This record gives sequence, structure tokens and C-alpha cells, in this order.
Amino acid sequence: MPLIHVTDLFHPHGDPDDHFDLASVYALALQGRFDLRGIVIDYPPGFRAGDPAVVAVAQMNRLAGLAVPVAIGTSQTMTGRADAMPDAPWRDTAAIRFILEQLRASERPLALTCVGSAADIVIAALREPALFRDKCAAVYLNSGSAHDNPARPEQLEFNVRLDPAAYAAMFDLPCPLVWFPCWNVTEVRESGESGSFYWLPHREALAEISDAAANLFAYMFGKSTEPKWLRAMNFPPPADAWEKILDGQRGMWSTASLFAAAGLTVTRDGDIVSSAEAGDSAVFRLKPVQVTCADDGRTTWRERTPPAPAAASTASARWMLSVTDVARYPGAMTRAVQALFKTFE
Repeated sequence: MPLIHVTDLFHPHGDPDDHFDLASVYALALQGRFDLRGIVIDYPPGFRAGDPAVVAVAQMNRLAGLAVPVAIGTSQTMTGRADAMPDAPWRDTAAIRFILEQLRASERPLALTCVGSAADIVIAALREPALFRDKCAAVYLNSGSAHDNPARPEQLEFNVRLDPAAYAAMFDLPCPLVWFPCWNVTEVRESGESGSFYWLPHREALAEISDAAANLFAYMFGKSTEPKWLRAMNFPPPADAWEKILDGQRGMWSTASLFAAAGLTVTRDGDIVSSAEAGDSAVFRLKPVQVTCADDGRTTWRERTPPAPAAASTASARWMLSVTDVARYPGAMTRAVQALFKTFE
């Protein structure tokens, strides 16, 4: 699957889950699951300490033996869900133009995974809707909540709050959309039937990875300013610092969407398998839904009758995450990530 990965990846990090997602995408590319065409990194909001983590992409390129390009997203927020930013400066539309160029050049329909801002994708689609209809296989959206929090019904998921208009416009896309709500219930940090969140213990995911891969995470967690980011990958990270990292855990949101974009799922035992062949063993699946999103970023959805095979990939197709075994989902996803990271030598 030709793929562009859109992420809010910063150094120093905003949330380390983005580096775990990046490593997952590269591992799947190294396994031949993705033809990774590019990484789009969000322009950092003002409250972030870090800038786009282009070094992390360079480190992953070295690990995987790839030369994947990077584009930086727009610094502007959309004024409304139909705002194509026609007057945006040229330097502020590089990622938008990059997405369109990759769609035009791809010999097969191309997928986009979105684990950060939705703006660059939806602006590209607003500018060339026919291209998205014809050449975008699907957008895999990690954002939003399946259900409002009764204790704080006004609260929105983080990425939605950053640009509600961009998030709302995702549900207008002229191509298939696969929606992975970050939260089952907004800001309730536990796994649920319709939320992608799970806790990832670092020791289980990272203990057996290569020294080079370990250094990518050590460089990130340490918020390193060391300019020799490449040569450091030839050695194991400092033992004390690495042990402290292994003792932590990480909230994760995007893993299921990355597997799904590659045509994969995870079994209850943590094995990575083809979605088409998983059957009842899958710990998550995709269900067809009818979903609308208001201008303020609030979604309304309901499950619908599965479409006929010929209609399953139409431009209006909308799918949503369904966790089939909530109790076993965190452990299964952790074992899958552990296996994935062993791809790196």
C-alpha cells in the first residue's frame, strides 16, 4: 500500500507515542507492507517546546535503509470546514502540495494515516476533490471520541480542539474514511469498545529491540541536543538511562489504524495477521458506520448494515474501529508492537 504518514512528531517531544507510531510505520514498510512515500509533520502549535522531529525521520531512514522525504504542515488553522486557504503563503502549503503530488504520481491508490492535524489532508482534498476521489485509497483518521464524557460534556479530544474545522471536514472527504476515535469516552484513559487507546508498558515493547532502535527512543526520551544523532546509533544507550525508560509506560492511540492501513489486524493472542483471514480471533475490526460531524467538531454516528462488496470502497464509505475484546486488547496490542519492533536490526 503506498502510504503517507501525517503526524504531530516533535523534538523535544510533545507526546512520545508519535515516535512509537513512526517506528511502527517504518517496521511495516521494512516488512513490505507499506510503500512509504512520505512523512508530513505538523507545524507545532505555540505551546509546544519542540519543532518537527526531522532527526527522528532521519534515524528511522537509517534503521530501515530508506530515503523517505519529509514535508512540514501548514501553520494556519482553517476558518471553516470549506476553507482551502487560497491565499496561504507558498511556504505554508508545502505539505498540501506534497500530498497532491504524491497522489498524482502514484500508480495505485494511496492511503494516508493521520495521527496529528487533519488540516493538510482536508485542504488538499478541498483543492483537488476529484484527485482524492480517484487516487486516495482511504484516510485512516486517529482523532476524536466515540462518546462524550458525561462529567465534562463540553470537552473535546486534543487534536479536535486544535482545529475543529479541519476535523469536521475529514468527514466530508470524497474518499473512504476509516475512523479510529482516540477515546471511547473523552479523556477516560482506559480501553473501550470504540476507542483506540491502550497502555503500552515500555519494557514489554522495547526490551528486545536492537541497539540502534533503542538509541532512537533514548534520543527522544532524553530530549537530546547531541548533534551526533547518527553515530550514536552504533552503540547501546547508557544503561541507567535506558533502564529508567524501560520502567515507564506509554498511552497509545494509533497502533490499530497503522495495522488496518496495511490490511492487518491483531489476534487476541497478539499475533499480527491479515484482516481478511482473522475471523473471530481479531481483537479489533472495522465496522461500517454512518457518521456526521458538526462544525464544532462533535460527531454523531451509528452502525449501519454492512455494504455490498462492490460498495465497500466507494468514496462515501465510512468505517470505524470496533474493539472486540476490550479486556485482551491492551495485552494483544503490546505483544504486536513488541514483535513489530524486532524487525529492526
